[in-house]
Amino acid sequence: MSKNILIVTGSDYSDAVYQAFYDVKKLGHKVYLLSDGSFEPKPEVFEKHFRYDLRKTKETLEYMKNQKEKFDAVTIKTSEWLTPLVALLGKQYGCIGNEPIVAFNCRSKYHMRQILEKGGVPIPKFKLCKNYEELINGIREIKTPCVAKPVGGNASYGTFMIRNDEDIKNLKENYENSIKFLKEKAIDGDVFAFNKEEMDLIGVNDHVNMITDYLVEEYMDGHEISIDSFVQDGKITMMGVEDQIRMTYPYFMQLAARLPYIYKEGEKEVIQKLLEDTMKAMNIKNSATHTEIMFTSKGPKIVEIGCRIGGDDLHETILEVTGYNLMYESIMIALGIHREYDVKNNCHAMLKYIMPEKNGTIKSIQIPEELKNNKNIFNIDTIMTIGDKVGTPPERFDYIGYISGKGKTPQEAEENVNKAIAKIKIIIE
Repeated sequence: MSKNILIVTGSDYSDAVYQAFYDVKKLGHKVYLLSDGSFEPKPEVFEKHFRYDLRKTKETLEYMKNQKEKFDAVTIKTSEWLTPLVALLGKQYGCIGNEPIVAFNCRSKYHMRQILEKGGVPIPKFKLCKNYEELINGIREIKTPCVAKPVGGNASYGTFMIRNDEDIKNLKENYENSIKFLKEKAIDGDVFAFNKEEMDLIGVNDHVNMITDYLVEEYMDGHEISIDSFVQDGKITMMGVEDQIRMTYPYFMQLAARLPYIYKEGEKEVIQKLLEDTMKAMNIKNSATHTEIMFTSKGPKIVEIGCRIGGDDLHETILEVTGYNLMYESIMIALGIHREYDVKNNCHAMLKYIMPEKNGTIKSIQIPEELKNNKNIFNIDTIMTIGDKVGTPPERFDYIGYISGKGKTPQEAEENVNKAIAKIKIIIE
């Protein structure tokens, strides 16, 4: 029986994601798109492309309610800021998926921390701070070393460490620079903000400002991994585990990643149990999930969790390594089709971010054509373009793009990426 599937996004998709839509259409289903209208999708993929300002949650729901089409499934790939809207749309059409409040709790680090703490899931100590004075008091309570991060941030935007008196001396400047940067991001794409009316609609009782409210958290030593998994009918399957490489403190932006993660003895079982406890506490059901875990000296702790596929290269990397198309699987789960997985690793992959070396404006990005035809390089993506302002912490937290490659071993994958990234020329003035 043909079903109507609504895909929600704030950006265009890669060829691998479009392949998922083609495969779903071959099954006889109809695929529709709801976007902010910032791009033109590939022709003849979607039955209809609904365009609306997705920053206006309540108006978007009303707009879709007035369309003649009704939907049997609503899902998303990566756009973190749209997960509550997807949940609201799913509820509006009676579809399988997460409750809106669950999606919001994954968006707000404050609410996430409260729920995980109540559920007995290991997390760092934390304190909500709504202004600079509360930030200072939060640091005194949590004690240094500690970390300050925005409640609604992602990609480690505006996140920094406070180690000692020297960092406290620079705290006001770092905090104000971060808030300024976050406000710019919010204006460009509303990637952090929900207003009071939207939070009431979602069912949030304890309102927060997703841009200017900060958490002070206990510093977690150790290395960090991310896990992309699926939850279906209470069963959790890990699809890809990535080892993350981050910037030298006091900042936390990711520089690179390896997949698959090489487990130490007993780690896989520990991760699986932690995922199960986290999903139960957060009440995540029938959904893709992206979870970050820090292996600290006091044991593994949850950094954060999102009810969506991991961002940047993860969709393409997991496809290369395991053969599973996460977008296709997300649609199947949203349709209520039972899935069984046999996840095996066929190669190793390496991601490296292209970072600005200084503050300025991008004048030129040169990517040799040979890299696009290199069989060992499967993903090159530029987030920024010519004319964009970019910079480094503490003033800015920018990525220019990233490049992903593969090999038979982790070392071979890294070597292939290093050779490729050396050929990319970027001029910043």
